[in-house]
Amino acid sequence: MRSLFLGLMATLLVGCIAEEAPKDIVNEQGEVVDDPTLLLNGLWDGQFDQAGTLRVLIYNGNVFAFDEATGYYGTVDLDDKTKLADITLEGYDFIDADTSAEQYVAGGLAEDYLLSGLLFSSSAENDTLVGDYETSTVGGSFSLTNDGTWENNSALNAIDGQWLSTGYELYLTALSDRVTFKGISTDASGCTFNGAIRLLDKNQTLYQVEMTERKNCSEFNVVNAPGYAAVNVDGDLEFFIRKSDELLFMSFTPAATDTPTDTTTDTTTDTTTDTTTDTTI
Repeated sequence: MRSLFLGLMATLLVGCIAEEAPKDIVNEQGEVVDDPTLLLNGLWDGQFDQAGTLRVLIYNGNVFAFDEATGYYGTVDLDDKTKLADITLEGYDFIDADTSAEQYVAGGLAEDYLLSGLLFSSSAENDTLVGDYETSTVGGSFSLTNDGTWENNSALNAIDGQWLSTGYELYLTALSDRVTFKGISTDASGCTFNGAIRLLDKNQTLYQVEMTERKNCSEFNVVNAPGYAAVNVDGDLEFFIRKSDELLFMSFTPAATDTPTDTTTDTTTDTTTDTTTDTTI
């Protein structure tokens, strides 16, 4: 009886340990992401060949990026011993680019990009990636700098409200477990989109996005497109959305609010003595 009891306790203990074991973090391709690669999580700004602008989101081994003409999507892996990051991207030309609205759709045939970058510390720890890239036709250098916003807190009520871009209005309503959103064009195009935004980690700036539907737009008319959103260093709300072989990047600024009334009471005591004689009769 005693041995049976001990055996039962051992089984229960093993079961508890198994349940408490942390789950592996996997990327969108189902591959396990090692802890060193998680150091790269963040929003980055950079360049190819020291020209132009490159905006990059790295999260749990996946990469979203875009520059003036191309959208990129792929994976990254960081070797902890060498601090070398191997980045594999597919580059898609923009098939629709509304620069005034800051909305870009990339798709079509993909070109493979292979990047190898060294992670090092510049003005902050692990804030810089520099290296080389190559495609089937060209090669060159790249550099990325973390914009420092990753550890900013996120909250559903922090993005609640109206956001704007040229020709578009975005409305977000915070609920208990998510934010629902609806975007509309303000011209005759009729482009609309809607979905939900959820928290990933309140101690980080990134949100999870599910775009339920986008329709009547010149491109990227889809249903159930996943992605991410973040408030950047300028206070704008950025979106990184993917559906199959198409990518959507959007940015919105918060709608202007009325200037708050200054309710500060001036408690300074005027100690000046008025010695002027009133001679008015």
